[in-house]
Amino acid sequence: MAGIVEITNVVDNTVTTMGLIAEYGLAFLIRTGAKTILFDTGAGGVIVQNMLTLGLDPREITTIALSHGHADHTGGLKKISEIAGPLPVYAHPDIFTAKYSQREGEEARYTGIPWSRSELETSGAVFHLSRQPVAMEDGITLTGEIRRRQPFEALSPEFRLQSGGEYCQDNLWDDQSLIITTREGPLVVLGCAHAGLISTLEHVLDLTGASRIFAVIGGTHLKNASSERLAETVQALPRFDLQYLVACHCTGFRASAALYQALGDKFIYNGVGRVFRFAR
Repeated sequence: MAGIVEITNVVDNTVTTMGLIAEYGLAFLIRTGAKTILFDTGAGGVIVQNMLTLGLDPREITTIALSHGHADHTGGLKKISEIAGPLPVYAHPDIFTAKYSQREGEEARYTGIPWSRSELETSGAVFHLSRQPVAMEDGITLTGEIRRRQPFEALSPEFRLQSGGEYCQDNLWDDQSLIITTREGPLVVLGCAHAGLISTLEHVLDLTGASRIFAVIGGTHLKNASSERLAETVQALPRFDLQYLVACHCTGFRASAALYQALGDKFIYNGVGRVFRFAR
């Protein structure tokens, strides 16, 4: 477990480096020395080009982990599997449910994985599906299902499932995060944190037995959060003693501003091409 973990943002909504491309989606390449893990795959349009521009070879990927089944996190799975497969893909079984987004007064829009399981398996994806935490290697664990603990972290009603021709609330039980053990404590890599940022971090403390969380990187899904939810989130953060909160993707401007005001220099806004290294 000794050594360095390197996390490179290869897909994100924003970009500040010439030659890279932004896309509404998220993907991190995580190098541990023993393995190269791709956490999420973006929407599929830019992941390969961004990796090559950054000098990263998609064929070095040894494992894929999916945070949940939305298209902006799974759209690149087929392309990566075709290039680097066969590859083990770790995820929750609900990633294949028929996911939709439906806002009031609008038609439902499909937002799930763009391909069937059989198409992805033909491309080289070898699925390992579990509702429970999964140890992907020594010191790296997928959280499994995350219990919704905080009432203020309610899911948006726009997330829908189609069942029997009807639309119902998608509780997004497939939402999970990645925990990496470092010398300074748990490092948490988020996809969208649909279970709630605070509920997710509390779940991580329960799983690891740690008393604090060293760092968090990823999407927080606070982009449409009410002022009340932002205030309660900020009020709850000190209990985790974070040294870094690196937010991106679905965090949004207002939430980023609120988190920066609360955390100061411990808050970093992420973007395509950023690289973070931590001692393990």
